[in-house]
Amino acid sequence: MPLNERRAVAAVLLGLTTTVLLLAAFRVTSEVRLYLDVAFVLLAPGWAVVAHVRLATRAAEWITAIAIGLSGTLLIAQIMVSTHWWHPKVGFVMVAVATFLALLWQLIAPRTAGAAR
Repeated sequence: MPLNERRAVAAVLLGLTTTVLLLAAFRVTSEVRLYLDVAFVLLAPGWAVVAHVRLATRAAEWITAIAIGLSGTLLIAQIMVSTHWWHPKVGFVMVAVATFLALLWQLIAPRTAGAAR
């Protein structure tokens, strides 16, 4: 995927991440938040990782991003359960903040000459 497309995806997912963080901060509960949270968990954390890896096709990038998003979220939930520290809101906000920073870095980090992307 070309650099400008990767940055466009990062910008959209950064907007989604910002939205879910604001909804969590203001304790908004609605169906819209549910859909946005699910979209966030499926796409944003995984894309923050996959954007740094060159895969053969866009489909492979998106499938890998979804797999990383789901498995990472499940791993964090399992760790919280195993340590008897079940605080899903805190876990969600931690993932969202880390994702926000990673996506922001993709948008503002300077690219060096000869960079792969």
